[in-house]
Amino acid sequence: MLSRTKIKYTFVLTLFIIACLYSCKSETEKLIDNKDQRTLTSYVNPFIGTEGNGSHHTEGNVHPGAVRPWGMVAFSPQSFDFTKMELATGYRNDQDKIFGFSSVNFSGVGCPGAGSVPFKFFAKPFQGNYLGSKYSEQVASPGFYSVKLDDENIRVSATTTTRSVLLKVELPAGKSHVYLDLMAQQGHVKGGVVEGYTNNSVKGYQLEGYFCGTENRNNVYFNAELDKKADSTYLTYTNKTNPKFNQNLEQEPSGIIYVYQNEKPTTIYIKVGVSYVSTDNALLNLNEEQQGFQFEKVKKESEDEWEQELSKITVETNSLDDKTVFYTSLYHALLMPITYSDSNGEYLKMGSEEIGKTNHTRYTAFSLWDTYRTTHPLFTLAYPERQLEMIQTMLDIYDESGWLPKWSIFNSETYLMTGDPAPIVIGDAYIKGINQFDINKAYEAFEKHANHVEGNLMRRGLKEYNSLGYIAMDGEFSDVKNFQWDNGIVWGAVSSVMEFNLSDFNIAQVAKSLGKDADYKKYLKHSMSFMNNYNDDMALFQPKNKDGSWYEPFDPTQELWSEMNFGLRGGPGFCEGSSWQYLFSVPHGIETLKKKMGDERFLSQLNTLFDKNYFDMTNEPGLGFPYFYNYTEQKNYKTAETVHRLLKEHFTTKPNGYPGNDDAGAMSAWVVFSMMGIYPDTPGSPEYLVTAPVVEKATIQLNPKFYKGKQLVIERDGPIDGVIKNMSFNGNPIDYKINHIDMTTNGGTLVIKTEKTK
Repeated sequence: MLSRTKIKYTFVLTLFIIACLYSCKSETEKLIDNKDQRTLTSYVNPFIGTEGNGSHHTEGNVHPGAVRPWGMVAFSPQSFDFTKMELATGYRNDQDKIFGFSSVNFSGVGCPGAGSVPFKFFAKPFQGNYLGSKYSEQVASPGFYSVKLDDENIRVSATTTTRSVLLKVELPAGKSHVYLDLMAQQGHVKGGVVEGYTNNSVKGYQLEGYFCGTENRNNVYFNAELDKKADSTYLTYTNKTNPKFNQNLEQEPSGIIYVYQNEKPTTIYIKVGVSYVSTDNALLNLNEEQQGFQFEKVKKESEDEWEQELSKITVETNSLDDKTVFYTSLYHALLMPITYSDSNGEYLKMGSEEIGKTNHTRYTAFSLWDTYRTTHPLFTLAYPERQLEMIQTMLDIYDESGWLPKWSIFNSETYLMTGDPAPIVIGDAYIKGINQFDINKAYEAFEKHANHVEGNLMRRGLKEYNSLGYIAMDGEFSDVKNFQWDNGIVWGAVSSVMEFNLSDFNIAQVAKSLGKDADYKKYLKHSMSFMNNYNDDMALFQPKNKDGSWYEPFDPTQELWSEMNFGLRGGPGFCEGSSWQYLFSVPHGIETLKKKMGDERFLSQLNTLFDKNYFDMTNEPGLGFPYFYNYTEQKNYKTAETVHRLLKEHFTTKPNGYPGNDDAGAMSAWVVFSMMGIYPDTPGSPEYLVTAPVVEKATIQLNPKFYKGKQLVIERDGPIDGVIKNMSFNGNPIDYKINHIDMTTNGGTLVIKTEKTK
């Protein structure tokens, strides 16, 4: 029998060994042990995607700033002198200085824009142009950002509500300056006006516009308060007339500096309300969403809101990196579009200065060509309440302007990119069960887009598309040398046809659901006209001339057109890509394309696309291509193998962990779907292609206001690098596809069983 002393000794020794073993674990292993104690927001790293090599196609163009889901404001650092710069992003993690901070920022876009209502903080004497500060101790998490400006010995921390910012600024002893510099702005247009101020408040507006070279112009209104009165204030007058926008601001104050003379280190708080309607509404937004200067309270509320939105999808995995990539991607997918309406429902109507009022949230910055493939289908599945409001916004835009949006920003339509994406977004959501909107009005808009030629900048080349079944390279809209966004030029004759085809496919599906059989047949036929550009000799798509001959010379690998000296990507006939990179960009017609090619050639072309690195992970047209192995005999391993490789190669936990622009969340949403093992390959068809997920388990909470099912569970039963043995949903076998209606009507469990090969 053991003595009490020996038992006590053995117990202590055991505890000691356990403690030693735990202390030897890696930090990752410890985090996995404590995974149930971590919030989902703790897996988000906002610095992922903030670094690149200087080209806007090789970085995420995301920001690390404080922001709410789909927030109007996003307070983020500016690591360039943004009184001069015209870059698509205000912050890059590899820069060694911070020049200031701005209160409104876009996420993942490819052109300069926003960067509005900017603040600069410095202790050095003011000499007209602030040269930035080295920085350290930078921290970012959902709803929070903080950094120390080393050269100034000033710490800036920020949190936000949907329409307002709250700053905590820790100033050193001595003289410090708080500079609202309205000449510092992210985009091409510079300038603004201080309309009124005291020694602890200021209101006014800043110019915003010329996004991607388009002639749109807006005012961003602000109303700011400081919790401590400044010892002195003075205005700055650095405006210059911008003749393109006919703004005469030289005699107006374009900035204000608050000077604090502190006997000891002092903390001040600054809160800023923003509006696109008026300074009064900016103050209203501020007062509605904040009371006092309660930094920790607002920060906690922001964190809680993010936790709530992220928890709509929970994943289980033993890889900390995978969990970080997943939740950072989900976070980035929920940043755009941004809130546009004020807390009282007011906003500026599309194409005018008239004030409208809405009883739902009005959104802006719809980058629909980028987002229709992944982002909006993600909203439809996991955030249908937001998707509905976005569709209602689109229909409101139709009421106000006569057209659905394409790349709308504030109260302007830029007509950027190719195709006609709005019917795709709306049609896909409707077919998947989101029907709490006026579908007859939507269908009326669809028909106008598809048939009305005059003034139709949504479908450039529509006349030829409807009469010839393709758009000619030497036709009515072929003057690329005199390219302007507003002259109706076709950017990519072949790719435009493909995009119009998918839009017509969605119109056809809606027509069918409404009992419009003749329309269904008409638009379904239109949707297959991509075959007019299919050259069977090459098994590729090629542009045509008006007489029906092939456009020559033609190189299907060409990604840049020398005549297009204005810097846009795309080989002859294609928008932002080559013929190879558009080869399978007809998801609704993939079976038709496969039948024409034959099984062997279809697989061969798909393999060539990836083997010869023709595939472009940085751009949207090819996002579904890895999943098209599901249409081949290699579907039990090649889809997962390809998707997992692309995820591992291109999406990491590092600051340069994105392959290209996040494109308003499009790339991030692709990651979310891909890590769960389902992909909405064909908008307008209520199906997802299925492969082995990266995570062991994903659970999607279904909104009971839209779906009868409670939740959808996706499980991988077996090794991640195994081949797929079988798939089932609620115990019933499925064949590499699953229906959205089946998933959401009853909910349930999708199981993908994998096994190791010998």
